[in-house]
Amino acid sequence: MGAKIGGGGMATVYLGHDRREDGTEELVALKVIRDELANDETFASMFIDEAKILSRLSHPNVIQTLEYGISGSHRFIAMELLNGRTVADAWDTIEPNPDDHFDVGDAAWICARVAEGLHSAHELVDETGSPLGVIHRDVNPSNIFLTHGGEVKLIDFGLARARVRVSKSAEGIIKGKIPYLAPEQAHGRPIDRRIDIYALGTTLWEMSTMKRLFKRNTDIDTLKAIRDAKVPDPRATNPDFPEALWRIIERALKIDRDERYASAEEMRADLDGFARATAPHGPKVATLVSRLFPGGEERMAAWLQNAASVEIPAGTMVPPAPLPIASSSLLTDSASELPEDRASGSPPRRRPPMLPSEIDKLEEVEAIEAPPSLRGVPEPAKPSERVAPSPSPRKKKLAKANKKDPRVPKKKKKKPVVPVAASLSPSPVAPPPAVEDTKKLWIYVVAAVVVLLVLAGIFSR
Repeated sequence: MGAKIGGGGMATVYLGHDRREDGTEELVALKVIRDELANDETFASMFIDEAKILSRLSHPNVIQTLEYGISGSHRFIAMELLNGRTVADAWDTIEPNPDDHFDVGDAAWICARVAEGLHSAHELVDETGSPLGVIHRDVNPSNIFLTHGGEVKLIDFGLARARVRVSKSAEGIIKGKIPYLAPEQAHGRPIDRRIDIYALGTTLWEMSTMKRLFKRNTDIDTLKAIRDAKVPDPRATNPDFPEALWRIIERALKIDRDERYASAEEMRADLDGFARATAPHGPKVATLVSRLFPGGEERMAAWLQNAASVEIPAGTMVPPAPLPIASSSLLTDSASELPEDRASGSPPRRRPPMLPSEIDKLEEVEAIEAPPSLRGVPEPAKPSERVAPSPSPRKKKLAKANKKDPRVPKKKKKKPVVPVAASLSPSPVAPPPAVEDTKKLWIYVVAAVVVLLVLAGIFSR
């Protein structure tokens, strides 16, 4: 085991040597569960979950898991090392320059390779041939890796859902980066492999237009945009945008999932059909990465040579560019990815998954801050005229799930809230006080005057 190259709350990543039968060696990334957690049943089951899924993922467009097991007291997963950058990194480098952009043929080809890798994951079966039902759940530009050699790799299956998982998520939990959720996720509905197709469609729209599709200034506004699922036609602002590419994007982003591509393979076929006219794309992607990150390949090679020579792990040897891994869920604790982490240089922490009830709560807060009278909405009926609606089956189901989830705080009795709109309307004339209340008021006034007179006499002596 070589130098320590990364880590988080649950696991550490080291540089390792994979010695083959023919005597050759290959550098790999070794993810090792921390010693104090190795015997914990919860983390052991999480490790088993990852290992079972990752070990079955074998495709040129998916980062490879080479081996997993136990060495002494260490539980480890060995993964291939990749040299390159993510689509998100490329976006961040291109975006400030208004004259730079992704070639639409290259964008289609990259997404076609991701679709190919996704389909291989979606079609995974166990030893008996039964489908594993794998869903990535986190397809987005930061999980699409472009190597200096022009390869495309789908990485980080940390949020992947599969039938084989031992540890289960609480019912109704929403996982994944918010701007790339499908409408059914934002509504807390059941999901299937088509959420990955939707996320890939969102990524392709953004790569083709160099704009963000659903991302807004707040999570609330982003979720609303996802629920509305209004996808602008790029041809409205760019007459040269290819109609064939728009048809692919439009189908992948249908709000009704039954109208989307039924499989990632179908989407792959259409994307390759479009990209074929401007092939080959591998060399063009390699050129793109080298142009955007000049000298990156050489710096990584020099760093690997230096890190591989370290025999005793001491401290952390931070690579010149982030090294992608097959799954990051064991590298993070349950906290969120916060701005202070980035400012302090601490390892980023994954944002916790959201519950539909938490999304509804955010919207309730927004509704209080912006009352109906200020939003052009008719005032609600008077309390005497209202009829309490019976909870829907979905809300009953979510309430039951939230009751069991330890992250959901117990309900407390709410104090009456005065609507903001009430303070904006003319105040009604208050009724005259009762006679008895008036007498009490005069008694208090007289008593106060007497006390003041006594105090004045004392201090005047």
